[in-house]
Amino acid sequence: MTNWTAGARRPLRSAIGVVMIAALPLAACGDDESAQDRYCEAGDSLRSSLSALFSVNVISEGTNGVSEALEAVRDDVDELLDSATDAASGDVDALNDAVEGLNDAVGATGDDLSEASLNGVVDAIDGVRAAFGSVTDTLSDC
Repeated sequence: MTNWTAGARRPLRSAIGVVMIAALPLAACGDDESAQDRYCEAGDSLRSSLSALFSVNVISEGTNGVSEALEAVRDDVDELLDSATDAASGDVDALNDAVEGLNDAVGATGDDLSEASLNGVVDAIDGVRAAFGSVTDTLSDC
């Protein structure tokens, strides 16, 4: 009886092993879907934040309006960076660089709200807009 019981356990162990191995790809897909979901959610939030940024009237609101809108954009870009796949990471990195360029342009204006400094901010905003255009392509599966 002991031999029969031991023999019956081997096929059971093998069957459990096969089921566990077969379940691994499903678990990996679940992780990919959650990463994709996070990426899509970050992209949606970024669209909203960029819309607010692009609607700031730099002349009337000054750099304070841009700074406030920029903070939300930076948070969203950080989330996008955290959830980006290898295929999208180059575009997201370029967007991050453009956002940092805008941050630098805003910081460089300081109290100088001259036409030249404000034009630098507006140009940097245009750079963010162009970089987001490339990221938009990576969000097409959302």
